[in-house]
Amino acid sequence: MEHTVLIFSGHVKEPASKADSAGAASYTGIFEYEFNDAIVKYFEDKSHQVPGIRYEVIPATRNIGLHERVEYANKIKPDLYIEIHHDAAKAEDIERARLAGNDSPLWKEMSGFSVHYSESNAFPERSKAFAQIFADEMLKGEFSPNLYHADVGKMMCMDRKRGIYNRINPYGLYVLYNTKSPAVVIECGTIINPDEERLLSLEVTRLKIIRAINNALVKYLEME
Repeated sequence: MEHTVLIFSGHVKEPASKADSAGAASYTGIFEYEFNDAIVKYFEDKSHQVPGIRYEVIPATRNIGLHERVEYANKIKPDLYIEIHHDAAKAEDIERARLAGNDSPLWKEMSGFSVHYSESNAFPERSKAFAQIFADEMLKGEFSPNLYHADVGKMMCMDRKRGIYNRINPYGLYVLYNTKSPAVVIECGTIINPDEERLLSLEVTRLKIIRAINNALVKYLEME
């Protein structure tokens, strides 16, 4: 039996509204959507696809907004919806760290990956299960969890060791709430951090993230 995984690149290249933006700017000023597309493009290559999985891959350059993403997902009903992002922080915290210099320990507070699901999703337990499996794969790859949103943003972090967040109001995400399939948003890393931006720009780092996603998909789909 073939499984379908829908992978969207977060944000859009040409913003249509405030909600559909190009994403945050990295430390050196590169838009987030470019980092997101750099990850999802690998899944268009059969050499990075797991046999038995049909990958529906939609880059940010297609300029598909939030509502259209949900409509498409609910039309094809994938076994899992994944949206790829790269993380940021509050402007005042970024500026404070910039003033302190690239070697400042303040940057460590704004670093790492995280994975987000929602209890308000149609399949919360399945979504959470993939989040846990994926986070474990990232930890094996020696990535560290991002706790900035828990410590500063006061978001609901369900597992600090794994960087897993439950996105319910007032921190809900439209795609997680409205997609009628298991769904997660992955923050691959924190691009406003100068050291992390450099690492996330390397192919070796991106390939580790791809492997983590694929390994997690295999384990997740075996649970059915």
